[in-house]
Amino acid sequence: MADSSDIDSALVAKLSGDVQLTTLMPDGVFFDQAPQGATKFVLLSIVDEADFPIFQKRGFEDHTYLVKAVELSSSGANVKTAAARIDALLEGGTLTVTGYNVIVMQRVARVRATEVDDVDPSIRWQHRGGRYEIVATAP
Repeated sequence: MADSSDIDSALVAKLSGDVQLTTLMPDGVFFDQAPQGATKFVLLSIVDEADFPIFQKRGFEDHTYLVKAVELSSSGANVKTAAARIDALLEGGTLTVTGYNVIVMQRVARVRATEVDDVDPSIRWQHRGGRYEIVATAP
């Protein structure tokens, strides 16, 4: 049986392998949390996931990922450009996943937020990206 975590890994690999994106977000692409000290990175997490059975087996999986650029910055200039690059890579894009055929890859919602530090209000984390739906079938 195909392993759903391979979809996660393929998504990280696609984003990590893009020179334009990694130039803007040089600290890397991470699932769930970035390492301490990172200040310019892409963060992914699963927002929702549903399996749909067909003929007593999993017919397809519908994943929604939060994919966003995060930067310690007051202006957010890099996250805006990085979010546009993420969208160019994922909206209607392709994804190679062992054991799956990806049939849909699209943005379903935009994400934009500024996080102000509780202790030092001069520290601001800019977040931009989107929620992306990836639908995959096991062949």
